[in-house]
Amino acid sequence: MSGGQSERTALLPRTILDTRVHFIDNLRSTLIALVIFHHAALAFGGIGSWHYVSPFHPAESSLILSIFVAINQTYFMGMLFFLSGHFSAVSASRKTWAAFCVDKLKRLGIPMVVYTLLIHPLVLVIVWWSRHTPILPALSTYYRTLDGARGPVWFLATLLLFDLIYVTVRKFLHPPTFLIPNSAARYRVTAAVCITTVIVGSYFMRLWHPVLGVRRPLPPLGLQLAYALQYILAYIAGICLSSIEKYLLVSHSGRALALAYLFATISLVVAVNLIPHAFRIEWPFSIFYAVWNELCFYFIGTALHSFFHDSAHTTKRWGNTARYSYGAYLMHALVIVSLQILVDTAGGPGLVYGLLKTIVVGTLGVIFSWAAAWLLIRIPGVAKIV
Repeated sequence: MSGGQSERTALLPRTILDTRVHFIDNLRSTLIALVIFHHAALAFGGIGSWHYVSPFHPAESSLILSIFVAINQTYFMGMLFFLSGHFSAVSASRKTWAAFCVDKLKRLGIPMVVYTLLIHPLVLVIVWWSRHTPILPALSTYYRTLDGARGPVWFLATLLLFDLIYVTVRKFLHPPTFLIPNSAARYRVTAAVCITTVIVGSYFMRLWHPVLGVRRPLPPLGLQLAYALQYILAYIAGICLSSIEKYLLVSHSGRALALAYLFATISLVVAVNLIPHAFRIEWPFSIFYAVWNELCFYFIGTALHSFFHDSAHTTKRWGNTARYSYGAYLMHALVIVSLQILVDTAGGPGLVYGLLKTIVVGTLGVIFSWAAAWLLIRIPGVAKIV
């Protein structure tokens, strides 16, 4: 198989092909590990919501964790949709419409349903137990009000919808290949137009459906609508990856990645400290956030993809890490919540700070989530799905 063909190989977690593009395998695994650290931080002072929140470290109590979480949110799920779009495009080119749909319903739909009905309630039971909340009434309320995917499998539900729409459009409509950039100049114009569209659309979307507002994520997908346009753009870009990757890659990717993170951190700190004092109203920060979020997604995401593409270490196989990454994603909430409660109980107030707790829970969470995935696929029949 030629180098060009190898770059376009389907990179599903379970593949029958011998040829792998290891840097994308490793990038996906790294992003899932980052999801685990992200959720670990939410309990100990980071900004955002999570199933368990430490009574010793209220949300937003740690500047470092809040910045860490805010920057993660700009790109890590978008990058997972980007990679998934690539996987799906190559898979769809090799299968019939019916075979593709059945495979996606099996590999995304079944884990989504099982997680929502069995694993997520178990996560909540552990949290309720730690808070001395009556479990049976709370569990009854959970099932009575269940209206869609819950917990991290919102990603699977949304990806399943994207995949079914994509393969159906692909079947009945001629692909608009003329829209795919065929030069660096055209790529830059296309990227600028798309990012600007997402910025404007996301700003108005947040006015109607704020991230931290009273509205729940959209059922039945469990999707935060404020980020939906970014995910759609990322998925479409992933579909086109084979054609546009040469324009995505940047030179000195390590330096570019460091500068992107530095820009994201400094600009966020400056905005948080200056905008409220300068304007005393909310809309300037909302505009800043819409622009900042999508620019971080593009520049960090592009630099990260280039870094994994270029580095000698990331282009080598990382053992069986990729094989268990999907299962680790499915099991990580159960692992993380258990570790958070355990570490909080052992650490108590002030004895172990939120940042240190995050590092401990995140590190152990990565190890135990992959271990749980190793056990999961040994259940009869699971290996054919996960």
